[in-house]
Amino acid sequence: MVKRRAVSRHDKQLQPETLPLLYQTLVPLSPEGQGSLGFQADRDFSFAARANAIPLTADEFPMALKDYPIVFSAGAKSTPLALVGMQQGRNDHVTADGSWRTGTYIPAYLRRYPFALVRESDTAERNILCADLSSTLFSTTAAPDRMMFEDGKSSKLLTGILEFCNRYEVALHRTRLMVEDAQKHDLIGPSTVSISRGGKTLRVEGFCVVSEERLRDLPDDVLASFARRGVLNIFAAHQMSLSNFSTFGEVLA
Repeated sequence: MVKRRAVSRHDKQLQPETLPLLYQTLVPLSPEGQGSLGFQADRDFSFAARANAIPLTADEFPMALKDYPIVFSAGAKSTPLALVGMQQGRNDHVTADGSWRTGTYIPAYLRRYPFALVRESDTAERNILCADLSSTLFSTTAAPDRMMFEDGKSSKLLTGILEFCNRYEVALHRTRLMVEDAQKHDLIGPSTVSISRGGKTLRVEGFCVVSEERLRDLPDDVLASFARRGVLNIFAAHQMSLSNFSTFGEVLA
């Protein structure tokens, strides 16, 4: 079981009702509340050890396609996912010591953790930088250059984290628009894959892919629009990534 830091009752009362995947809390950061907290330099991905699918932004498809099958979740609000494990509750890319498998792409969703931007309210435009304070990546004994606040203000470290989270939100917005376009034209549909290794067979299902046939049948003006916006390249990266299913089941042997 992944160990977590204790979080105060007050902080728990501040968190939103719905938390993103892998987050246990989401608390607004402030020098008054977290002025003594630092952030460790060495990443530990044990928090993702039981997640076999990690959200991706469309910007990441070119980097992720060499390592993972990129699929889409089912449902009205489909999300691109990197399949990082062939069985529920198991991430094949997190090693026993909590590190990520060497030489493979680390999704930005995991690099952003334990931070995230949260809308101040349903009607507000402002986002607030929050964090999962249960993460063991936080420490009260961190080096001075790893502190999140300095003299009551955001440190250089925290400013960089905020910039990363802002870039992630921009990429996430582009991704949502892409998925909405794909769903509008009924391009995303369910799929299954059967993987055989060492006399064992596993059926992987519950995911969706972009239909190449439906994509080819789109009107020329729609295809032209997709091409101009780079969407066709993203779909191509998605299709190329599916070849990773051919080696996805090697751990079965």
